[in-house]
Amino acid sequence: MKFTTKSRYALNALIELHLMEIDGPVKVSKIADMQSIEITYLEQLFRKLRIAGLIDSTRGRNGGYFFAKDPTKISVKDIMIAVEEDLDATSCSGASDCSDGKKCRTHTLWASLNTVVVNYLEKITLDTLVESHDDHYINVVNLR
Repeated sequence: MKFTTKSRYALNALIELHLMEIDGPVKVSKIADMQSIEITYLEQLFRKLRIAGLIDSTRGRNGGYFFAKDPTKISVKDIMIAVEEDLDATSCSGASDCSDGKKCRTHTLWASLNTVVVNYLEKITLDTLVESHDDHYINVVNLR
């Protein structure tokens, strides 16, 4: 499990889109400026998010990006998978052949961690992040 800037940038950009989409499709350049993200990098992330069916775009003078799926139904896990983050903490990708073709002694630990992290990330939606932006932490109790 190795989180990169892909997830961080994608999450922040989608939160920005969520806040700005009220006026219609949002130009990627506007989101890139607001988030201080290199526009070419953000375009690559948005391409992956579009392929995953989370966002869509329209061309033309009033074109831009908008949500293809209700933001209340888009989880952090969905976003991370769309931008190709590795959510697996095992060294064998869950195949149980981590140590010379056999399950290593810590496989169950890492597999259990995978379950906890994935379950947690599934419960946090874009709306959860937008609503809790002033909080210092996400209230785990309310996610159950």
